[in-house]
Amino acid sequence: MELCFFRHGDAEAAAGADEARELTARGRRESLAVGEALRGAGVSPGAILTSPLTRARQTGEILEEVFGVGAEAEERLGSGCGLGAIQDLIAERAQEQVIFVGHEPDMSRIVGELIGSARVRMKKSGCARVSCESAERGAGTLIWLVSPELLVSE
Repeated sequence: MELCFFRHGDAEAAAGADEARELTARGRRESLAVGEALRGAGVSPGAILTSPLTRARQTGEILEEVFGVGAEAEERLGSGCGLGAIQDLIAERAQEQVIFVGHEPDMSRIVGELIGSARVRMKKSGCARVSCESAERGAGTLIWLVSPELLVSE
């Protein structure tokens, strides 16, 4: 199974409710560039699951356009998400490739746990691709970790 963990794009500064923060133009541009790079690298998700927070849902909508797969908001991917939530979501779906769109430090921590207690740091609009037979601690192999700086020039 191939799992992609995508950190939402750059969002506007907190001025009101955190859950309502929207992507900036930069966040949209970088999320699109990384999504297109994923498609070019052979990613073909059967599902795109996002945190319910606005900035993650908007990132999921961009990925929906890139892949032609509907993005679904999932409460369990909200801030504080852990490996157990990922395991539950995988168990509920029979998909070979899934993209999870969420937040920091959750995405980095989950990737680190899957690949064996590694320290991972994901940038905004960054994505990690992990290959694994099961979503258990240490059972995954990091295929790549990409940040938008590699793909988008200012």
